[in-house]
Amino acid sequence: MSRFRKDHLVPRTVLIEPFDLAMHGTEERLILLQNRFALWLRGLGGPARFVTWQMPADLSPRVQYVTEMAEAADNHCRRALLVEYRRHYELLQSDANYQRASCGLAVWSDPSQTARALARSVAGSFDTFAMEAPWPALFTGDYELREPGGGYRGWHLAPVGSPGGRPLYAFLSSHQFQPTIWDFRRPFKSLLSRGFPLAVCIDIPKTWDQNDAINELESVVQAYSVHLATLRGEDSRSIKKVNDCRQALEELNMGDALHDVQIVVALTAPNTRTLRDRVDEVVKLVKPWFGLRAEIGEAQSEAAKFFGTHSTKSIAVPHTTWPVVSRELALLFAPLGLRKLAGLDGTLRGEDAGGAYPVFHNSWRDKRATHEVWVGGSGYGKVRRTAA
Repeated sequence: MSRFRKDHLVPRTVLIEPFDLAMHGTEERLILLQNRFALWLRGLGGPARFVTWQMPADLSPRVQYVTEMAEAADNHCRRALLVEYRRHYELLQSDANYQRASCGLAVWSDPSQTARALARSVAGSFDTFAMEAPWPALFTGDYELREPGGGYRGWHLAPVGSPGGRPLYAFLSSHQFQPTIWDFRRPFKSLLSRGFPLAVCIDIPKTWDQNDAINELESVVQAYSVHLATLRGEDSRSIKKVNDCRQALEELNMGDALHDVQIVVALTAPNTRTLRDRVDEVVKLVKPWFGLRAEIGEAQSEAAKFFGTHSTKSIAVPHTTWPVVSRELALLFAPLGLRKLAGLDGTLRGEDAGGAYPVFHNSWRDKRATHEVWVGGSGYGKVRRTAA
């Protein structure tokens, strides 16, 4: 039984700016981050959905912007500095294959609750910028369902008519979570480090009422305990199930909520053979943490709806959710801390901790007064960057 009983729930969507997990580099900071995420998730009253999109990106808009500024600049020194910036961006672009990471959250709630209120709540709890906005479309143009063949043994979606550079899509859904160690880096850092476009959906169709969740888990413990008492041999799976349920009960009694969760992954490829290789690669990569299956037949078309605001009940796919408590669910929001090339608005602040992409930030986006402290060694360009 869901905690939220109203029939007319309305989806509210926000876009969330990813941050760099390296800013929370110590174990203590990561635990605090997990606690903050979990505290917000405890308050979920209806269905929710978290999505991250990883798509190709480049610095062309920034190069064009700086070029136009240089042409319009009256000051010779400023023009020379902008030309130097343009050359630097072009050099970065020539040596990189950037991906843009975007994150979105949808919450089904009472019509009286606005997306602006959701954005404020998310920004305050996750300590990153969030704004009310519709989600970007997963793909453009019309697509049709294709049967297995042509190098890929699974069903998939293909563009209708002339592809025009549009890729093929395959959708994979989780069917089991493995009893292994999850954290903010495993397994999503490896998954989102693939060099090809993909999207990941964390669907949360149900948050249990606290008492109902405790009763459900206690009945599972009782049933498995009776089974183990009458068993002559060893049943490690049943023992693990009982231990997991008892651990979940402990978390619930400490204030956590119980959520039903399913993971859906959308993969793209320019052709069927590449699609086959990428599907096999991703299934193998995440297998130690959760099992993925390729949707069959019309379920491929239906699975695309997870990357929009269709309710889970209206999506005609096999629903194989897995119960997790809020602290565990918080780790599935790890893509928020796996920032790639984000927005190009603002000033260049440097590179990420691994040097994989440049970081831009606009301190005056909301037109409020701001105070900043720039820290760095001598000769690292603090003065020149602020002058730009």
